[in-house]
Amino acid sequence: MHEHDGLSPTHEMYLKVIYRLRQDNEIARVRDMAKGLGVTPGTVSAVLKKLERAGLLVHDRYGAIKLTLPGERVAECVIRKFDTIRSLLTDVLGLDPETAEVDACTMEHAVSPVTINRMEYLLRLVHSGRIDVRGMSRAGSARSKATCTDCESLGACQAVAALSIGSTPHGRN
Repeated sequence: MHEHDGLSPTHEMYLKVIYRLRQDNEIARVRDMAKGLGVTPGTVSAVLKKLERAGLLVHDRYGAIKLTLPGERVAECVIRKFDTIRSLLTDVLGLDPETAEVDACTMEHAVSPVTINRMEYLLRLVHSGRIDVRGMSRAGSARSKATCTDCESLGACQAVAALSIGSTPHGRN
């Protein structure tokens, strides 16, 4: 997590997208980012200006976007977190790739370097065969009935779904 550097999850996501676009296309442009992120080009431009002021990228107006060395380092860190979490979710917990992708994308912004290092260590043990996790994906069926089991079967957190959005505590608006 880079929030101590003033980077939000949105900033991290933009750096990650630029990094990946540059790998795939050799060039990153505002229109490609907007399309991939599902936002307007104006939104992309506004975030890019903040990232440029922070020294994380260089953006030629109406042209290519290039990460600076610090920007590349942050993007690589976010990608490392994403890849590690996704691998842990699929290889250890037995989640399907689509769920793992979505969850890893959310979690990558909140996990500390210490936690990522421990996850990588666990993955090395699993991949080397020193820890056997076969059957992990079936372990949930043996557990006792819990709130999260209901949420899992419905595909969404039922505690959040029960909230009345826009209301304040004690019924005051």
